[in-house]
Amino acid sequence: MYIVSEKTPNTNDDNAPNYSSLRKNLENIKSEFMTLREYVGDNEDVLLEKISSISEMINRTEASSAEFHKKADSIIQELQKIRNSTNKEAITTSNEVIGLLKLSEYQSDVRMLAESKYGTLDDIKKMAEQTAEIVNLFDKLSIESEKKIPLPHEVRQWAIGTIFDCADKWEIRFDDLLKILLDSLGQNLLKESIRMQQVRDIFGIKAVEKIKTELKLS
Repeated sequence: MYIVSEKTPNTNDDNAPNYSSLRKNLENIKSEFMTLREYVGDNEDVLLEKISSISEMINRTEASSAEFHKKADSIIQELQKIRNSTNKEAITTSNEVIGLLKLSEYQSDVRMLAESKYGTLDDIKKMAEQTAEIVNLFDKLSIESEKKIPLPHEVRQWAIGTIFDCADKWEIRFDDLLKILLDSLGQNLLKESIRMQQVRDIFGIKAVEKIKTELKLS
């Protein structure tokens, strides 16, 4: 589902917030997991060990994105086994943990793409498609759990904002950018998440007017 980069993250201070965010998400995952374990017993300690190993790996400066994704996927596979054999409440909790893990993967991927000084329209498309995938995943988990597990609005807004910043840095034409966003994300998601001031700052008032027309905004 996600594109795994073999690029080793830089270790300077500028990149520190990326890994700080991941560590925070992992602490949330640990908390959710402890709730899950109440329903599946103490035989699933291996999951907690795997989650801890991800946190330790992020603390190591030589950690690669590929390694992070591999470990995250192994946890998700274990959680899927649990949710196939336990009660509804455990299924909901495991879905929430899976959502957190996938969200961490998604944010890691987008940040690494955004860190590049040079990018193409294909990179913009990749980021938009990944954003659509994470939105759809959270919608799917909500249906399975019969409990709304929405992708936070702040994440959607961050994703669109990051894509616009990259388009600016990589000198992507506005018309090409807008087409990709509409094709990948649709009008509703864009309408909810786009920040018009950012559009105006980067592409000017004409771009704002075009977006208002496309999204049927007053």
